Amino acid sequence: MSETHLRSSAKSVGWRITGVFILALITWAFTRDWFSVGWITGLHHSIFLVVYYLHERLWLRFPIKPYRTILKMLTYETLCGNVILGTISYCVTGSWQAMTAITLTYIAFKHILYIGWEDVWNKIYWGRNAF
Repeated sequence: MSETHLRSSAKSVGWRITGVFILALITWAFTRDWFSVGWITGLHHSIFLVVYYLHERLWLRFPIKPYRTILKMLTYETLCGNVILGTISYCVTGSWQAMTAITLTYIAFKHILYIGWEDVWNKIYWGRNAF
């Protein structure tokens, strides 16, 4: 089965909304600075709205079943997440310590959520093509 563009878009927007709240809370916990919260959260999720959509569309070309969710999580959250969020966090805070704390906490939390997110969407048949 393949996904429609509308389904991929819905997954992307839903995942971003979840991520906005989580990243804002984590950034606040480590910086106590609303400026940093706004910039890091806003930039990260603006970029990742597009990255997630493209990631979903790319993985439709690789129907690897046994470990598909774990491989998707690792490429998305681990590779893309660390590089992009780390860069944004450092540029906004200027602190390696804040960048490391924000990035590692957020990525660890999102790894756990990603598995559940994929499981839920695998049970929803809306937006799937028969081919």
